[in-house]
Amino acid sequence: MLIKEKDLNNIKQNKVTLVKNFFTLEKKYDFNLISDLIEQHEIMVKPRSDIGNFKDVFQMYKVSNHIHELKIFFDFFKKLFRYEIDSRDEVDLFFNFASQVGISHSDIEDVFIIALQGKVIYRVFNKNYKDYELNEGDLIYIPRNLQHKVLALTPRIVASIGFYGERIYNKNERKNS
Repeated sequence: MLIKEKDLNNIKQNKVTLVKNFFTLEKKYDFNLISDLIEQHEIMVKPRSDIGNFKDVFQMYKVSNHIHELKIFFDFFKKLFRYEIDSRDEVDLFFNFASQVGISHSDIEDVFIIALQGKVIYRVFNKNYKDYELNEGDLIYIPRNLQHKVLALTPRIVASIGFYGERIYNKNERKNS
């Protein structure tokens, strides 16, 4: 896992941050893995829209206890950025079987998104918009309540690590923020 000091400071300042080559995959994240998780652990999977076919985006909930590598990332971000404990904090997988464009939305939590398979663009809206392209092993941080949308250029799998609690800062960090 690699986060440069500049990227670390950007995240601490709640700026959208793209980290290319954040990590090298230890395991193969593919649709066989998705199938195995569903079969072996009975993990809940829901389509994210009313399309109801393979062109939809699917969300697999709470996978950190089933994929050790993702649990390590969850713990890493939680400790590094000192998030308050919130029972909703978790790692979810999002995947789609075909290229597609998601709807524009914002999340109520801070999210760290790690590309596990495929190529995807996250379009983030401020006054204008900016596109961030992610490939396997890349990371993007999107602060809570920031409007964005997903443009999956290929079938893809991403891990979304969400933190609902606030960050706990010490006095020195507050002065520097």
